[in-house]
Amino acid sequence: MKQKGQEIARTCNSKFEFRYGFHVNPSMSQLHLHVISEDLDSPYLKTKRHWNSFTTEHFVDFEDVYKELIENGKFVGISSDESKKLLNYDPRCHRCSQKFSRMPRLKSHILLHFPK
Repeated sequence: MKQKGQEIARTCNSKFEFRYGFHVNPSMSQLHLHVISEDLDSPYLKTKRHWNSFTTEHFVDFEDVYKELIENGKFVGISSDESKKLLNYDPRCHRCSQKFSRMPRLKSHILLHFPK
């Protein structure tokens, strides 16, 4: 699954690194891997809940899930209640941890870390 994600990432011609992982409490029942660039520059990341789904412990890297599956035969992660709390936090820059009350300001700030 990760190999397929890496193949897709290579087609993006991006200068950025990519992360591969899962939401700890996914909204879809089908197993799916997220492939997301480190700049998180996407028109689809519009709300704080969506932003937080990739920048908090709600998002778990592929390697961490894989390791836990090998060692324990299952992945536990965090509770559904904890996950919901994480999604409702004010969004923070995933590089410098600066907090923002509005997504447009955060998205403008991200460009400081990832100039185009």
